[in-house]
Amino acid sequence: MNKNLNYFRYSQNSINTYKSCPLKFKFKYIDNINWKYDDFSSEEYYTSLKLGREFHLLCERYFSNIPLGNIENNKFNKWIEKIKTLLPKNDKNLYLPEYEIRYTLNGNEILAKYDLVVIGKNNIDIWDWKTEAKQINYKNVESRIQTIVYLALAKEVIPKIFKLNIKTEDIKMKYYQPEFDEEPIVITYDDEKHEKYIKKLSEYIDLIKRTNYQDNDGDIPIEKNEKHCNYCEFNKLCNN
Repeated sequence: MNKNLNYFRYSQNSINTYKSCPLKFKFKYIDNINWKYDDFSSEEYYTSLKLGREFHLLCERYFSNIPLGNIENNKFNKWIEKIKTLLPKNDKNLYLPEYEIRYTLNGNEILAKYDLVVIGKNNIDIWDWKTEAKQINYKNVESRIQTIVYLALAKEVIPKIFKLNIKTEDIKMKYYQPEFDEEPIVITYDDEKHEKYIKKLSEYIDLIKRTNYQDNDGDIPIEKNEKHCNYCEFNKLCNN
């Protein structure tokens, strides 16, 4: 195993990076290369990231009961009003925006940072705000690494922290795109899914740890996923 993975903290981003392309994982997490390219094709990507960060901050303020002040972005005004209508705050619920938890699985630490956790008397709802320009659907998100990590850790960690007796089927993941949707995409959960998700996370982490990144530090040859190259920030670095 590569020494950089000795104390590595896994997340949906890092696992998904490996799933997309093991060589990209090497660049980002083994070689620690922070590569940003500034040609025309990348401008839209970084603009979208900035938009997402700003809107997530606005949502964090709203669910933390911090005054929003004057919102100059008309799009954000519309989106926040949609969220207020969709998810009116209730004094009986606990709202945890930008909430981070960690879970140890077979000696490996996994991190999840949620846009919003809403804890009711007998349920937990995980909310994720999506601001990208492309509309998502149930099929897009049901099998995402993000869904697997977020639901698995929610089941294992949150009820213990708050001393709650929550059934697995009362935990839900909700993706919401204010640009397109009036209602969220809801991913339900159950014990069978949970067992499957925990197993899948173990398998992905095992693959990551067994990959040969350099100097025969693993038994699985590293591969480049060429289908991913056109969408990768390391394309120019990797393909000259």
